[in-house]
Amino acid sequence: MIEAILFDLDGLMVDSEPHSIAAWQAVLAKRGVQFDRAALDWILGQRLIETAAYAVRSFHLPDRPEDLAQEKAEYQIAHLDGNVQPMPGLIELLDWVDQSGLKKAVASSGLRRYIDAVLSAVNLRARFNVIISADDVVNGKPAPDVFLAAATALHVAPQNCLVLEDAPLGVQAAKAAGMTCWAVPNAHSRALDLSPADRVVASLSEVKSILMSNE
Repeated sequence: MIEAILFDLDGLMVDSEPHSIAAWQAVLAKRGVQFDRAALDWILGQRLIETAAYAVRSFHLPDRPEDLAQEKAEYQIAHLDGNVQPMPGLIELLDWVDQSGLKKAVASSGLRRYIDAVLSAVNLRARFNVIISADDVVNGKPAPDVFLAAATALHVAPQNCLVLEDAPLGVQAAKAAGMTCWAVPNAHSRALDLSPADRVVASLSEVKSILMSNE
């Protein structure tokens, strides 16, 4: 029985991945390099520090991963206004979740200050009392840490949580946590392997319709 819904953030709740990619491209352009398509696919769902370490390693950059990650985060947060929008159907889904009495949380690989900035930019910060970020766990996705921490904070057993994810690493993390996972791919993740998910759903509006039909 589903008692709580755990929401990924980037690419699932908000259309932020184009903006994240643009931020990486701006930061890396100053160093004379750019991500290729394979690199962009790899970073979906990764924690910022892991992506920064990948960039330093792949492009032989002189930066420390921590410094590169901070520069990218600061650039993206500074350029959020007007560049990130809620995914279609999100507000209606959140309204239904609240009306239904289900619990909810954000469980993201992002830094807490980034998550707060994004949610504030789309006027959704007040809608979540529980937010689990990369700052709150030891291991990033595909480890289950972020989802298990969210379940603990909500006082809900993992098997009673439904995770909504858009990227393969997030799906793997949800399944490793022993949770039901529905993949809601976006334009960037649609071609990736989401087959481990219990269900692949076209949109958040469809998520709402399915949940309503199961009441």
